[in-house]
Amino acid sequence: MSRRGCLSRQSALNRSVKLSLWIGCSVLVVLALSGHWYYWYAPRARSGSLTPGASTTQFLLGADEVPLRLWIPFPHQNLGALERAADDLRGLSGVSSYALAQDLATLPSFGPFRLPPARDMVIAGSPDGDRIVVAASVYPLVARLARVAGKLAGNPWLSGGSVELQGRTVEVEWRDGMWLAAQGSFESGNARPVPDLEPTYALLSLKRAFGPVPGGLYRLDVGETGWRIVKTGPEVPRQAGSLPRQIVPSELALVAASADPGPPRDTTLRTFVLLAGEGGATEQISRAVVGHRGLGERWPLPAEKLLSGLGFEVSEAAVGGWSLAAYDPSAIRDVADQISSINDLLGPMEEESLDLGIWMDLAAARGALDGLVRALNALPLPATEQVRMWTVAAHSLASLDSSGSLSLRIEGEPPGLELRFEKQRR
Repeated sequence: MSRRGCLSRQSALNRSVKLSLWIGCSVLVVLALSGHWYYWYAPRARSGSLTPGASTTQFLLGADEVPLRLWIPFPHQNLGALERAADDLRGLSGVSSYALAQDLATLPSFGPFRLPPARDMVIAGSPDGDRIVVAASVYPLVARLARVAGKLAGNPWLSGGSVELQGRTVEVEWRDGMWLAAQGSFESGNARPVPDLEPTYALLSLKRAFGPVPGGLYRLDVGETGWRIVKTGPEVPRQAGSLPRQIVPSELALVAASADPGPPRDTTLRTFVLLAGEGGATEQISRAVVGHRGLGERWPLPAEKLLSGLGFEVSEAAVGGWSLAAYDPSAIRDVADQISSINDLLGPMEEESLDLGIWMDLAAARGALDGLVRALNALPLPATEQVRMWTVAAHSLASLDSSGSLSLRIEGEPPGLELRFEKQRR
C-alpha cells in the first residue's frame, strides 16, 4: 500500500475517533444535564433537613406572631410529585383556606415552576388571614435570572414590589438570596436553636393548639406503604409507627371517638360512626350513628337540633355496653353488628385517655362525606363552623389515594399525635 493510502486510512481513522469522542462527550453532557435536572428540578419526593442559621429555619422556629408555620424542603420538586400522584388537589386548597383564610393554590407561578426552585420554603400565617408569609431559599442562579426577568417583564412577583392577591396587598422582596412575600408586618425574631431531627419531607410548627390538635412540632415521613405525620420531641411517649395497622370494616366509612379522662370505671367514651354508601339528603344523614359508653352525654347527630324541630325522631338502643342513637333504627342495627370491630379500633381506654381518634376507609369515606356535605347544604342551615368543617374534610379526601386507609390518634399526657395514611396491601 502506498504512503498516501496509509495516510488516508489514518486520517479516516482519526476522523472516526474524533467523531466517536464527540458523540461520547455529547452523550455524557446530555446525561449530566439530565441528571442535574432530575436531581435539582424534576418532580419527585425528596427529603431534607433544617439548615442552622438559614433565614427560613428561623422563620419556622421564631415567627412567634404567626401561630401556624409549614416548612417544605425542595418545594418545587415535592409539590410537583404531589400533583402527579394526586388526582385532585382541591383538598389542599380547602385546607389552606380553612387554616389561613387564604387559598394558597392561587399564588402566581414562579416562571415555569409552580413554586420557586429552592432548597426549602416556609409558609407562615394566622387563622384570621391577617398575616401570611412565604419565604424560599431560592437557588442562586435561579434567583438572579428571576430578578432580571421580573424587571424586564415588569413582574413584581419575581423582581420585588407590591402584588395584589385575592384583594389583599402582598409585599415581595429579596433578602440575601431569599425570596420573601409577606402580607402584614413580619419579623423572624431572635435566633432559635435548631432541633436535631432526621431528614424529613415537611415540618409543621403550631405555636398553640388548633382545636383538638395540640401545639408543637410535627414531621412528615414518607414510606413505600404510605405516609405519616407525627409529633416530634422526647416528651412524646408514643413512638411513631408503634401502632399496629387498624382496618375499618367495609360496612363502615368512618369511625371517630373521644374520651373524657377520669377513673377507669367513670371514663366517658363518645363515638361518631358513618355507614358506607350514598343516598339522598335525608337518607345520607340517616347513615350517621352516635354513641357513648360510660357516664356523660352523647355527641349530637348532624343537624339534630334543626331536624328535631322539623319532626325527625331519634331512635336509641343499648348494645354491648354502648348507647347508640340515629335517625334510622336500621342504621343502629348495622352499627351494632360492628361493635366488636369498633372496640378493637379504640383499644383499652383504661390505660390512657384518647383525646381524638379517627379511622376511615378512604374509598367509602370519600363517597359518604361528599353525600353528607350535600345533605347538610340542602338543609336550611346557615354556614356554621360544623358544616364548614365537614366540607373541608370531604375536600381533603379528594387529594388522597382512595385505595387506602387513614387513621388519626391524639392521646397521652402531654398529648401526642399520629396521622397515618396506608396504601391498600395487595
